[in-house]
Amino acid sequence: MGRTGYMLDTTEFNAVAKGQVAPSAYAGISLFATHVQLDELNNTPCEHTRAQLLAALEAIGPENRPTESAVYDISRWDEAKHSAEDELFEKMLARLIELDGKDRGQNQRRDALIAETAIKNGLTLVSADQNLRTVMQEFGGKIAMPCR
Repeated sequence: MGRTGYMLDTTEFNAVAKGQVAPSAYAGISLFATHVQLDELNNTPCEHTRAQLLAALEAIGPENRPTESAVYDISRWDEAKHSAEDELFEKMLARLIELDGKDRGQNQRRDALIAETAIKNGLTLVSADQNLRTVMQEFGGKIAMPCR
């Protein structure tokens, strides 16, 4: 049986940057991220905080995976696959908006891209976002509690 891989939500890089979790907590674990998490970290307005977040990403060292769908104004086209006809992304996004009680724009779309990629790659999502965790479970994905 193969090793379990874990997709880290952006919340996990925040936890490492804030000192809530030591990077060593992820040692020896197969970790993955997409360009979405990197883009979220790079879009942090405060230069000091952004540097800490990027250092946390580097310390953890997840392997990059392309997203399983492409979304205009979010996806890096060379790091995203064409959206599948199963509409999993759209279904997950609709459910996430429902759970959140409103459409929060690109943030939910980024979350749905991360979650869909985790599911389609057989990865366990590590996230502190309860609504995203609920969506993962409802669509057959695996979740794990954050290290903190």
